[in-house]
Amino acid sequence: MGNQQTGRQFSAKDIAVLVKLSGKSEDEIGQWYKDFHIESDETDRMNKRQFQLYYTKLKKNPKLEQITDHIFRAFDTDHSGTIDFSEFLLAYIATSTGTKRQKFEYAFEVFDINDNDRIEKKEAEKILNIICRIVGLPEEDAKIYTETLMLSFDANQDKVLTKSEFIDGCLLDATLAKIADPFDF
Repeated sequence: MGNQQTGRQFSAKDIAVLVKLSGKSEDEIGQWYKDFHIESDETDRMNKRQFQLYYTKLKKNPKLEQITDHIFRAFDTDHSGTIDFSEFLLAYIATSTGTKRQKFEYAFEVFDINDNDRIEKKEAEKILNIICRIVGLPEEDAKIYTETLMLSFDANQDKVLTKSEFIDGCLLDATLAKIADPFDF
């Protein structure tokens, strides 16, 4: 990847922006950065494999390895094929302590596998199948959840979910939202 950086030092302005956006203190951001720097082999950018190891360690759940490729894609907001510290920190905070809306905005990106700003039934079924495996539910449950999610959230009945349909659906239906949240393990 041509986007490899080494030894990036954050300016006071960078840190101030991250403090404001994340709600974390300068010291907390500094510690997060040190950990990220080490886990990224001191390149300050993580590829999918590095992210997979780091994320499953942070969440203390090795079963998450099954979905980290999709989470990586959601966190890689600039589509560079790597995740830098700012992308990681903002996404991780949004998906772990952010508002429900913030979590579901990232969840939509996890479900939108082909990156066309719509969730098709096959995409929903693939992600829900992974989530069901992680939490120990049978594959048949994933099919039922997929059908229910697609029928319940598809406001205009065009058989695909837009970002707003998905987010609004999750905000209105706490039961389906729980199973559609890939960050709540």
